[in-house]
Amino acid sequence: MRKRGSRRQHRCRRLGPLAALIAVAVTSPTPASANPEASIYDTRALAMGLTGATYLERPAALVLNPANLEGIPRFGFGLSFTMLMVKSFAPVQGPNTKVTGPLALGPLPSIFLAGRIAPRVVFSAGVYFEAGFGGNYPDTVCVDGEVVGPPPDYTPNTDPETCINRTPEDMRVAAFIGEAALGTSIRVTDQFWLGIAIRLPFSMQVADLWSNIGAAFGTSRYERVKTDIGGVGFPSPRFGLTWKPHPKLTFAATYRMYSRIKLSGTTTSAFLTELTGEEELATISEWNVPHMFQVGVSSQVNDRLLLVLEYRMQFHAAKKSGNLSQPSTIRSSTQDLEVTSIAPFGWRNVWSLRPGVEYRFRNPLLAWRGGLNFTVNATNPQWANFRSAPWGFGVSGMTGLGFYWDGKRAADQFRLDLGLVLSGRRARNGNEYIDRPGVVPGTSETVVVCSEDQVLQTGCPGRWGTTSFLASLGFTLQY
Repeated sequence: MRKRGSRRQHRCRRLGPLAALIAVAVTSPTPASANPEASIYDTRALAMGLTGATYLERPAALVLNPANLEGIPRFGFGLSFTMLMVKSFAPVQGPNTKVTGPLALGPLPSIFLAGRIAPRVVFSAGVYFEAGFGGNYPDTVCVDGEVVGPPPDYTPNTDPETCINRTPEDMRVAAFIGEAALGTSIRVTDQFWLGIAIRLPFSMQVADLWSNIGAAFGTSRYERVKTDIGGVGFPSPRFGLTWKPHPKLTFAATYRMYSRIKLSGTTTSAFLTELTGEEELATISEWNVPHMFQVGVSSQVNDRLLLVLEYRMQFHAAKKSGNLSQPSTIRSSTQDLEVTSIAPFGWRNVWSLRPGVEYRFRNPLLAWRGGLNFTVNATNPQWANFRSAPWGFGVSGMTGLGFYWDGKRAADQFRLDLGLVLSGRRARNGNEYIDRPGVVPGTSETVVVCSEDQVLQTGCPGRWGTTSFLASLGFTLQY
């Protein structure tokens, strides 16, 4: 990581390297810890392969495709709760080691409200979460195990009697990214609908880590560092369109403009207190929610069978609006100092292909749903740390049930949805990055990867793995 700029550095130059440390602590709990943008807003859509842009004419269309709000006759209310459960392992104790963490939980609720305000116009509001994660590697010894073996094995010392960091330490991270939105749909014709929504993103990120602070000063010293930041981004639009050329066929597309979330909070560490005399240092950062588009086609084959195919693209690798790196700034009030640095991510663009199906049984009460999600992850293996998600191609499977109550009264028009997702992914780094210089994404500077020169080691040899399970329950009242 490199120092990008500072004010009044001549008053306390020794604090300059701390910016690199703060950048690492700030970025630790970002959505790299899980799959970015799980797009879990509605239980029915989740069970059908995380689709919904083409067919979901419910209040949750506000986030999936606001044009489809037109499908709400008069009023709609939607509420869903999804629990993300992740079991993961990574080389926490150094190259080619494997440490398995306990089950990590990430709750993802959403709520939507919609109503028709004119014959051709529906208005909607909602709050939902793009990503949420909490995880911990508790009581871990020999963190960043010192390499004592030569290549190609690079064997680390993981003996609790002789290794560095012999005392058990917890490595805790937690984060969420959510949005509040207002939107409307306009029925241009009976076959062509348009929609727009204005989104206000918000985020919280917390990291409580045992980190090599000394690397920022050309030495080695491990200390506990805690960073707690949060904030709100600038509003940005989401556009949607739906075309129904035939009663059994629908085409749809939606686009989301990027938004930048400004984060602020504090960082605490005994080492920082020694250097500055302050218990807490003010910390600011930012995180981008990147551009995204989704297109698809669905066919209502008959009264019972619905087939869907959608494609989604998220531009995490965009230079100015993606997640190649993340800047952070520390401010010391006693030293009258401000220092900014950049932490590397090198995230890649994410694409996913999503087929889905729904079949309503002869009994009109019940429907079965299923889907698949073929996708690539955003993680760049050169900049992967032990909290990163496995990279490369993966497949997730979804299924669920829908229960319909279509009574004569408006109050009886409600649905109950159940959805389940199972996903597993594995990835491996060889020796292609260890002890070799790499260009920090978004900069022209280089750093020796998987070495003591890094506050947070990245690109080390080893295996990463996650097994994810999602359970979702949704309720919709619509008439």
